[in-house]
This record gives sequence, C-alpha cells and structure tokens, in this order.
Amino acid sequence: MKKLTFSIAVLILTSTLSAQYKKASFFGKEGRTYEIGAQLYALGDGKGSPIGYKFGFGKDQDGKQFFANWEIHYIPSYKYSYTTTDYNDNSVNVSGTSKSTFIYAVNYAYHLLKNDENERKIKPFVTAGFNLVLSTGVKTETITPNSYDLKKQTLDENFNAGLGGGLGVLVNFTQKLGLKIQGGYNYQFQFGGNEYGDDIKSYYLFTSHPYVSAGLRLRIASE
Repeated sequence: MKKLTFSIAVLILTSTLSAQYKKASFFGKEGRTYEIGAQLYALGDGKGSPIGYKFGFGKDQDGKQFFANWEIHYIPSYKYSYTTTDYNDNSVNVSGTSKSTFIYAVNYAYHLLKNDENERKIKPFVTAGFNLVLSTGVKTETITPNSYDLKKQTLDENFNAGLGGGLGVLVNFTQKLGLKIQGGYNYQFQFGGNEYGDDIKSYYLFTSHPYVSAGLRLRIASE
C-alpha cells in the first residue's frame, strides 16, 4: 500500500510539473512563488494538534485573480491515545507515537480584491485543494493492560487522501517578500489497508481536521 501511494504521488507530481512547464514555461516566467512555513493540524480524538512544516512553490501573476501552489508537508512524530474495551468488556488504554508523516498537497486560490500591478499590502483570498498522505504509521504502541482482543485497533497502513478549503491573507512587506496566513478545514478519506473486520473499529492516525498555517512567501516580480 505504501509503494502504491508513493507511486501515485510521484505520478501526480510529475504530471503537474510537466503540464505547468509546457503550458506556461513555469520555471522561466514572472510570478513564480516559493514558500516555507509551519502548520497546526487540529486532529483531536487523542492525537492533539501536532505542528508540521511545509515547503512549496507556485504561480501568482499580476492581473490574474487565480493563483496556485504545490506543497510538501512534514509532520514529526506525535503522540496519540484512546480507550477501548476487549471482548470481555474490560477497559483498555492504548497509547503510542506515530511515524513522521509526509503529505503532498495542491491548492488553488482566488484573490478577493483586484490583483493589479498596484501592489497591495494586504491581499485576502479563498482557497480549495486536495492532499495525498504519502507516508505515516505506528512507530511505537503500548496496550494497558496487555490484550489482543480489542474492539478498536490502530490502523497502521491505508490509502489516505483529502479535500479542503479555507480563507487566507497575504501581507506583503516588499514587492517580493510577504507573510502568508491561512486557515480552513481538510476532510480526509480513508481507503483500504489492513482492515480488522466488521466487529473491530479502526483508529486512524491522520483524520479530518481544521488547520492554521503561517509562513514566508517569496514572489519573483519580474523575469
């Protein structure tokens, strides 16, 4: 499953870059952007709100209301815990740590104010996009008291993709450098994996969540 997910992600990324290069000479045109920032993922359900880091590039041209960016997210290992019961209805506590999580994301956005050559200091926007979880899983897990007959178990490996949307604002310090702040919600879809059967509920490590992010954006103003 991990090999399949990685292969799909590479195919999407390669196709996206190829299309952008052929269509708009992306790497040689005015308006290309580079981003680096941090994001809070409010996962909840015993997983808390881990903070990750993201790196991206995109395109945002003067006179165009639409802009886009492609991102790689990295979330360091985080703790999780939940309570379940075994088949004798005894309470069992499960706690553990996740592996590092890597995510590929594509976002399309629309400037709410006219995006002309007169540089605005504040640029609000709306955004929508999709993501694909490239890698995650269980690093360590402890079951107290020890039992193998649990009614809920951690799903270590599955295909995970999401759709999201939100609002954001660009705060431009100069013509090239600015701050990008964004918040919204990602709805994650879980498919397949090592399912335990109809009688056992799965506990997913990366689930639907609100998010908030902030980072620096460098925009090439001219060729």
